[in-house]
Order: sequence, then structure tokens, then C-alpha cells
Amino acid sequence: MNYIQLTIKGQSAPLQEQLIAVLSNHGLNGVEERDDALLAYFSEEAYQDATKAIVAQWQQQHNLQIDTQVIADQNWNAQWEADYQPVIVEDFCAVRATFHPPIAGVVHDLVVTPKMSFGTGHHATTYMMMQRLQHWALDGKQGLDYGCGTGVLAILAHRLGATLDAVDIDPWAYRNTLENLSLNGVTKGIEVYEGTLEVVPPQSYHFILANINRSVILDTLPDMAARLVPGGQLLTSGFLEADVPLVVEKAASCGLTVQHQVQRERWCCVEFSKALA
Repeated sequence: MNYIQLTIKGQSAPLQEQLIAVLSNHGLNGVEERDDALLAYFSEEAYQDATKAIVAQWQQQHNLQIDTQVIADQNWNAQWEADYQPVIVEDFCAVRATFHPPIAGVVHDLVVTPKMSFGTGHHATTYMMMQRLQHWALDGKQGLDYGCGTGVLAILAHRLGATLDAVDIDPWAYRNTLENLSLNGVTKGIEVYEGTLEVVPPQSYHFILANINRSVILDTLPDMAARLVPGGQLLTSGFLEADVPLVVEKAASCGLTVQHQVQRERWCCVEFSKALA
């Protein structure tokens, strides 16, 4: 599968974060934030008229310079590997590529093949999700990684003693998660599914991890809440600070209460719990 790369220049940092959030709701597969540009990637299948119209609208309204090119799979892999650097979340965990040496001084050293999936830890949302997991007691619990990307959150939760289902609608993410499970020696304890939440067998979870985007979170909050056991936890990110009231209001209507909230680079990560009765 080929990908469309947009090289976007001329935006401020706050505007760049807003643009990522908007594009995340219109088929965005991955981003690379450079000092002088934002590189946004879409599959050719996802980059249709509606997305092109959004891009054109932002280009006109904010006087952006946008260059478009087609990137083949093999070219993407080489480009990403050339720029990829390990991500270290305090002394809790690190996420590195296979060509990096092990990271000393962390409890959990995770390995991923850095491909076209969200979830390598570089984006603020994934970083916050990993950071919050160090405060969770997951031993013996059953969880769901919804929108698993690279599978790194599921792998980390598994390291903390949980068993999980993981699902992603993107075939690339599904394959990449399977590959990363193997790289990290995970042979059992994580079941991976390709598709939407509906393809995951119906069952109740002690916790759900949902690092997706605002639109998907708002649309599926009722389903996620229904799958949580009483007292279960939902950790979610993928939306900006301005979107928090919408997410919190919808979550409250589903019986979920805010327990913790953190921000990083204008992005938010919110922890909810389901009432015990």
C-alpha cells in the first residue's frame, strides 16, 4: 500500500497541534513533527475528497505551504528508521527500535519496528498514556487496547501483569502489533483483532486503553463504558485541551467519572472510572 505524505510549513506550534487533531478525524495514519515542518501521512485509500477539502481549507485560511508526494511502503520504512530516536518515560519505560541498544535505567525496555502506526511514544498522547500506566495495579486484570497502533500500550500493560485484547481498524497497525508482540517475547496473553470495536468478542474488562481521536472516542464511549466492569478504568487520549469538556460530558452520560487528568503539549489524557453500582 502506498501512502500520501503532506509536508506542511508555515504553522505555529499551537496551530500545528490543532491541525493534527483535525486530520486525526479524517484518516491520518501517522505524523512526524520537525522543527520546520509537519509531515502527515495518509493511506491512498483514506486520502479522499473530504480529507483533501479539509487540507485545502486549512491551507487557505492559515496561508500554509503544503507539498504532496506519494511514499511507497519500503521508502517509508527507510525514512522512518533514519530519523527514529528512543523515547524514555522517566525511569518507568523506554520505547526503542530494534537497531538501538537496550535502554539502561528503566524498568520496562520495549522494542518496536517503527512503521506507519501511531504509538511509538513520540507523540504526547502515547507518552502520557504510558506515564499514567505506571500508577495502575494491573496484575491479573483483563484489559482492552482500543486503537492499538503499534501495540506498545498493550505490551506495556502485559508487562504489568495484565492480559489483553487489542484491536485496530488499520491493517498496517494490526500487522505491526503482531510483529511487535513477537519482538517483545509476547507469545500469549494478548489477542489482536483487525477492525472496529465490534469485532472484539463481547466481554467485560477491568480497564480499557483508548488513545485514538476525539470523534472515535465520543462515538464509542457508550460501548466502552458498557464493556467495563463496575469500578473499571478507562484511560483515554488523542484530543486537545479544548476538547476535554466534550469528552467529560459524554463520559458522564455513560456513567464514567474523571479520576485524573494530565496535559502535555496541549494534548490531554483523562482517566475515568465506572461507578461500582
